[in-house]
Amino acid sequence: MNNSDNQMQEWDSAYQNKDNFVFYPHEEIIRFVSKFIRKRTGRNEFINIHDVKGIRVIDLGCGIGRHVIFCQDMKLDAYGLDLSEKAIEYARHWLSSQGVTDVNTKLQQGDARNLPWANCFFDFAISHGVLDSMPFEIAKEVIKDLHRAMKPEGLFYCDLISGDDSEHAREFSGEELVATAHEEGTIQSFFNMEKISKLLGAFFELEECQLIKHQDILTGRYHARYCLIARRV
Repeated sequence: MNNSDNQMQEWDSAYQNKDNFVFYPHEEIIRFVSKFIRKRTGRNEFINIHDVKGIRVIDLGCGIGRHVIFCQDMKLDAYGLDLSEKAIEYARHWLSSQGVTDVNTKLQQGDARNLPWANCFFDFAISHGVLDSMPFEIAKEVIKDLHRAMKPEGLFYCDLISGDDSEHAREFSGEELVATAHEEGTIQSFFNMEKISKLLGAFFELEECQLIKHQDILTGRYHARYCLIARRV
């Protein structure tokens, strides 16, 4: 399987231009970690929601590593994988600057359909804006291998773009080639609930699902994302 299926060159170009350089964690990732894994109560004080030592978390499509850094700050054993060599190179420098020594193990460049970790290695998984940025058939393969790499009953957070926006209908679930400068040439895969069910298949069971809409009141334009929490079966 070659990397052209996942537009490796296009993603490398986006990171080379620093289009995807975001340094602060996404608010839904913060909510997920705080609600289901570990809540911060002070500078170095935490309450474990999931009371297991050495909790391992994987960020699929970790980019330059913002959520790996956030999980490390929460004293979790965090790992990341991204298709872009440029992104992983930067992420390794960033994580290394935080005093982490095994950055080459923690952060891997590769195809999420073939995760370089053992069966049942991870307790939790997160993925922000990733599974909808590839062809749907590839996303289903990613879900299958994530199932292999996660422990039974482990929770997985991801978000997916909805067809409910200014240019599509609520139930639109097609795929489009991105034509704008940001992420040009990559795939945008839109989702509805039927497509989400097909994505998770028999591997994950949906526990929570929110449709979060953002609208520009001045222009009337809007877009929406599904925020999911699924349990590994």
